[in-house]
Amino acid sequence: MKASKDLPDQEFSLNMTPMLATLTDKPFDNDGWEYEIKWDGYRALAFMKDGEVHLRSRNRKSFNEKFYPVTDALAKWKINAILDGEIVVVNEEGISKFGLLQNWQEKKDGQLLFYVFDVLWLDGKNLTGQPLLERKKILADLIPSEHEVIRSGYSVAAQGTAFFDAASKMGLEGIIAKRSDSLYSPGARSKDWLKIKTEKRQEVIIAGYTNKQGSPKVFSSLLLGVYEKNKLQYVGKVGTGFSNKQQKEMLAIFKPLIRKKSPFEATPDYNKRNRFRPVTTDMTVTWLKPTLVCEVNYAEITQDGLFRHPSFAGLRMDKNPKDIALEKPMTSSGD
Repeated sequence: MKASKDLPDQEFSLNMTPMLATLTDKPFDNDGWEYEIKWDGYRALAFMKDGEVHLRSRNRKSFNEKFYPVTDALAKWKINAILDGEIVVVNEEGISKFGLLQNWQEKKDGQLLFYVFDVLWLDGKNLTGQPLLERKKILADLIPSEHEVIRSGYSVAAQGTAFFDAASKMGLEGIIAKRSDSLYSPGARSKDWLKIKTEKRQEVIIAGYTNKQGSPKVFSSLLLGVYEKNKLQYVGKVGTGFSNKQQKEMLAIFKPLIRKKSPFEATPDYNKRNRFRPVTTDMTVTWLKPTLVCEVNYAEITQDGLFRHPSFAGLRMDKNPKDIALEKPMTSSGD
């Protein structure tokens, strides 16, 4: 299916930004919705015209060199289009893992793929004002079959709870629910698209790191924050989830960001006693400019706003630190 001649004309532009989904607390089974896998990777827009490709992150950073096999594959795909998708690395079971994606250039473990789930512009026609169902039909005719790198980020009309349960059992990050009649709103976080996660995960800013005297570790923990009313607030620290090799690589990234003063609105008690550590340790802190974003898994958020049992999931070089706020799920209804 080609874009209709009746659709509005629009010049090709690199200024498009992706539409975002709203976090919700649980799945639902309402009519008029379709569901996709929530891939554990980097969201990316592919701008393709006359054989030239710009593969960009949410905040417009170029992925052209970092994920050159995707860029090369798109360049060979002779279409003029703007596509929305996710760059992932999948393991032998076909499950996307963010850790594999981060280490892809070095280890080449897993299979690098670009799952395309939307088309926003095609051959001079703006498709963002078309319902998702129509955009999907157009996209289905574009996607090459059995391609080594480019895959269809298919959606299914299913019962949301059953789809979520299946995703959870498979170890997937979650699912995305989209209204079948939803229009594409570039740059907007919409309630027409909802994300439901199988585990609790949050993007946070790395504001510093601690060292324990006598410890063989490169650093003991990362001090984490999120923005609240444009002020950086402390949400705890994470000391698990990274290898010694990862720590050394991260320390090299940290060095040019070192600063003397805490970037937090209120300097946190990073050496606070608790029932697991009743005696304070000889801990030093190194503060950093709040420009690095990472992702952590956690069990819950305590009453005083700190993450309980956080584990480091990976750096997020594709995210703007100024956009990092505590993501609170809305109550799901699907109405």
